[in-house]
Amino acid sequence: MRKGTLLEQALPFRELSLVAEASRRSRDPAYSVHRWWARRPPLVMRGLLLAASLPGDVDAETYWRLFESSQPALNGLHVHDPFAGGGSTLVEAARLGASVSGTDVDPLAVEIIKHEIEPVDQHAFSRAANLLLQFLRRKLGHLFFDPDAEWTPVHYFYLHEVICPGCGQGGTLYKDLVLARRSSKGGSVVRKWAITAFCPNCFGIHGLEQSDRSQLHCCGKRYPLYSGTYTRKGYSCPHCGHRSNHAELQSGNAPRRLLAIEETRDGSPRRIRQPDPIDVELLDDARRYLIKHKHEIDIPKYEFERDRVDARPVSYGVQHLRELFTDRQIALFGHAFRWLEENLDADIRVNQALRLALSNALATNNRLCSYARDYGRLAPLFSLRGYALPAMPVELNPFHVSAGRGTLKRNFDRVQRSSTKVIQRHCWDTTSGEVRSFVADYSTGVQEVDVLCAPAHAIDRTLPRPQDICIFDPPYFDNIAYSELSEFYRGWWTNNELGGTPLAPNGHDPIGSFGHALAKEVKPMVEALNPDCPLAFSYHSATRDAWEAIGVALDDLQLLVTALWPVKTDSHMGLHAADGNCEWDIIVVCRKRSVCENTELTIASADEWIERLHPLFVRGSDRTSMNLAIRMASERFGVPNTLEKI
Repeated sequence: MRKGTLLEQALPFRELSLVAEASRRSRDPAYSVHRWWARRPPLVMRGLLLAASLPGDVDAETYWRLFESSQPALNGLHVHDPFAGGGSTLVEAARLGASVSGTDVDPLAVEIIKHEIEPVDQHAFSRAANLLLQFLRRKLGHLFFDPDAEWTPVHYFYLHEVICPGCGQGGTLYKDLVLARRSSKGGSVVRKWAITAFCPNCFGIHGLEQSDRSQLHCCGKRYPLYSGTYTRKGYSCPHCGHRSNHAELQSGNAPRRLLAIEETRDGSPRRIRQPDPIDVELLDDARRYLIKHKHEIDIPKYEFERDRVDARPVSYGVQHLRELFTDRQIALFGHAFRWLEENLDADIRVNQALRLALSNALATNNRLCSYARDYGRLAPLFSLRGYALPAMPVELNPFHVSAGRGTLKRNFDRVQRSSTKVIQRHCWDTTSGEVRSFVADYSTGVQEVDVLCAPAHAIDRTLPRPQDICIFDPPYFDNIAYSELSEFYRGWWTNNELGGTPLAPNGHDPIGSFGHALAKEVKPMVEALNPDCPLAFSYHSATRDAWEAIGVALDDLQLLVTALWPVKTDSHMGLHAADGNCEWDIIVVCRKRSVCENTELTIASADEWIERLHPLFVRGSDRTSMNLAIRMASERFGVPNTLEKI
């Protein structure tokens, strides 16, 4: 006779957080095929799954031995994820030997997960990818570069040419004059000049030797290097001084000037030069090519939804998906997706993998890409979680064989690597009290897999038997709607419709509407869960309404919280490192009220957790989220009755 599981009694949340922190830059190839916006750290999900299957009194050595082992610790169990998203729960459950099932309303998520769990044969994929790449290069290579030239383009820089709504005069939008800087940062490219800048009058390109230069001399004037017409998210008209934002300027559909081209040559530093008439003519060639060959390619007809949580990109003038791509990019992907339809491989997984590779390449080949000038690499769309419009868009040469982030070759290589079964991971060493790396071998085939593009409540007609483990990451009350982001990818597909309505608060009653809707989606899972087993989900928010909505859902479902744990799941790097963001999820563990006894929550404040988490840093927004979670749980906390079987 025993009470609860390790997930409820003694989850090693500090150690799991340290493992997640150590693993954040060590990518698992299985999860690298395609972008998803809310993928929980795989090793955290692995730890939660194991803890849900083990008795509460298991010792740390046993737990971490099973964590590291490639043996099927969940063999004979079934794991379900009603909001499958990026697939971490299901992939790790499959690696642990469980049979798995899941649902998600987004067809993009479903395609990604299927590939993650059952990757493609490397040799078959390589053959098909090479055929496709040769076809595209033969058809379109001439629109991007001259194969006989000494230098090969890698990036094309553009400027928006906008009309001031105040005076009607035209102007060029730019934040400053600096295109690139030589840097000693790791991973940055080799450059001849300390600073490469452009003249805002004649648009000539200048290489400057001194890194501390603050002005550019050209056209008989001196221009400050680090000032421009676009500051503080607004355009200042040089003619009348009127301030306008992207929505007022409709910048997303504004004409663009080809400003510069960055090129590579074997054995030489990169160079950035002014475009010549031939470069400009290639853009006209692309427009003519689309007209001439429009019946040979698939041009997306998808129109963005108007009723949006985030008004972008519609707010700044982009109504149709096609408008987010240059003519060259439309020709590239239009030919590629048509080729897939006309050259189906006998192995359906090869076709699916090629489609995912092309789909992922869309994020680095569109009109919303920017440039990390200190590193010399392209910043893809969704580097920020939204349709951010850069002041200086950058187009990639997708055929470059050795440089460029997100070329076709690199996306195909990424899919190829995703089939790797032997990978390096991290775990906790109970002897040294530190994180260490280990090599995992997941060569053993997976068990039953069933992932549907459907709402979570659809499982009431698909699950044949009681479920053993349910751990999930639900939609968040105050997050951007990922279905709005996935439009960018889905719009290229023939079947691009969602499998259900994404969860979102209703403006009239945001707390109640979200909580009741979440409960409705999860209810069939609660009813299908083995009565001896808890369910758990991850959540975070620094707003009270979000946690109150969770309380509404738990009350509707007649669930009590049996444990709360803080786990670091989103180590923000770069553009996401804002003070208001949360890096820590709260793992909320629940059971049916009917099998629990009400009791008092023993933790009163986030300070108790934070003290135990040292030396890991907890920012103010996370402290707020933790305290709100404690407040929510304190009103509905319980412990499981004595059970004969856990």
